[in-house]
Amino acid sequence: MIVGLLLLVASSVTAQKVNFGPRVALISSEIKLKDPLATVTEGDPEIGYQVGVFLRAKLLGLYIQPELLVTNTSSVLDIAGRGAVDFEFGKFDIPIMVGYKLGPIRLQAGPSFSFLTKAESTDPGAVAQDVKDNYKSATVGYQAGIGIDLMKFVVDVKYEGNLSAFADALPAGINSDQRQNQIVFALGFKLF
Repeated sequence: MIVGLLLLVASSVTAQKVNFGPRVALISSEIKLKDPLATVTEGDPEIGYQVGVFLRAKLLGLYIQPELLVTNTSSVLDIAGRGAVDFEFGKFDIPIMVGYKLGPIRLQAGPSFSFLTKAESTDPGAVAQDVKDNYKSATVGYQAGIGIDLMKFVVDVKYEGNLSAFADALPAGINSDQRQNQIVFALGFKLF
């Protein structure tokens, strides 16, 4: 339904002012703990992915670029007594970038809204457990980055951070302000 709405909006504006197309991305993400804990250590960044669509419209010398994305990320935390615990998250992300073009380079920033669809944790040698109830169903963050358009290809590198905590406690019952930060390497293709 949302993709249909984007297509309707895109078709109502001239093709010279609007771009629309698919977008895929690799993500390097990690859980950051606001207050370091002696019993929990942050793991190395893990690779995830995004697939979806983008719409870019020119407006008053700027452009606005909303995106609708299905996201899969993972992170690792080393929890005392449990070892390295793998976390996998599924989300529906809606970043809304506002940008300015300087020659071939685009500078962009804006809010990012995330809606959690899945959260699982896996202890070493164990089966994945659903821990979605330990995480907020929606969070607000921000993205900022640069991009370039090469013919019909759209290349972006962005940093995403959170303005709100992803969770206030770990599944092990340890109180901690968790925020998932990520670096996004995205490639899109302008269908029009």
